[in-house]
Amino acid sequence: MKLRKLIADTCRVFDELKIRYALIGGYAAIVYDSPYSTHDIDFTIMADNVTLDLLEHLKNSGWNPTEEYNEVRELLAFGQFIHKETGVVLHIFGEVSGFKIREGIKINKSEIDGYPVNVCSPEDYLIMRASVWYEEDKQKAIVVIRAQGKNLNPDYLMKRADEEKVTERIKWLLKFKK
Repeated sequence: MKLRKLIADTCRVFDELKIRYALIGGYAAIVYDSPYSTHDIDFTIMADNVTLDLLEHLKNSGWNPTEEYNEVRELLAFGQFIHKETGVVLHIFGEVSGFKIREGIKINKSEIDGYPVNVCSPEDYLIMRASVWYEEDKQKAIVVIRAQGKNLNPDYLMKRADEEKVTERIKWLLKFKK
């Protein structure tokens, strides 16, 4: 089973349960033309509509939780699952450094395995990397800046950078824009 199909199937679960979500992490970078490869799937989800029914739906899609989740807050703190057929790891977060689904956050649609998937914007991908800011994060951000530089919304990017207090890091990254 391909990673793309696992992503699409997981997004179908979120959509069926009316859970707002965004694909983040390595696969979001791939969507934005990064040569990055990944072996896991990362999502942020909005807590508003999440119930423990999500666990059952994910299990029915082949995802086994690595922990016992008795409350939604535990799941949102760090939901981790392993796909029983492939061994692929799925992470579900309520929020991550630099990104939380809320009003005013830009989410893009990208077709993955024939399914429309919500993906964090390239600007928010950069904000997440700037919020963590290890050497690996800088390199991953530079690749996306080079690939997406002409497509970035500078007003939105700088607004988000100010909100997350990473303005100087984003200005530094913009030096690599083509």
